[in-house]
Amino acid sequence: MVPAGVALVLVAGGGLLSMGPPRLTAVNAGLEIEYPWPRAAGAALAAVGGFLFVVAQKSFWARLAGSVFATTALAAAIHLGVYRIQADDQGLLARGLLGSTRVAWREVKTVNASPGLLQVTGSGTVVKVDTTDYRPEQRAALDRTVARRLRE
Repeated sequence: MVPAGVALVLVAGGGLLSMGPPRLTAVNAGLEIEYPWPRAAGAALAAVGGFLFVVAQKSFWARLAGSVFATTALAAAIHLGVYRIQADDQGLLARGLLGSTRVAWREVKTVNASPGLLQVTGSGTVVKVDTTDYRPEQRAALDRTVARRLRE
């Protein structure tokens, strides 16, 4: 049987590893933003810690809370692993846990930029980019790329 303390140490350590900004890479005439693999591994470690916490508990409510946490952490790990934003000559692509969405530059109708969110609306398609974890220079690079592509 795993002590609950070990499980909580895994949760805390995994949580710390999973935090931080994504990596921005300049690719030809565009950019690509994705999280480095240690972010997804950290969230997966936190999920393992959550599942071990469930095993260590006898209380129904503690098991329920641990199960909800572990499942959420596992979903976060998958999201961080597949997350990608690509702004290339074709358009803007956002990929995450629930799939991917692309809007071509020629179809863009509006761009709404607010703190923590960039929303690009095309013909029947909306690409929402959560920029909460981005460093200011990463957000500025994404904004400049979108603006440059729309001018072209």
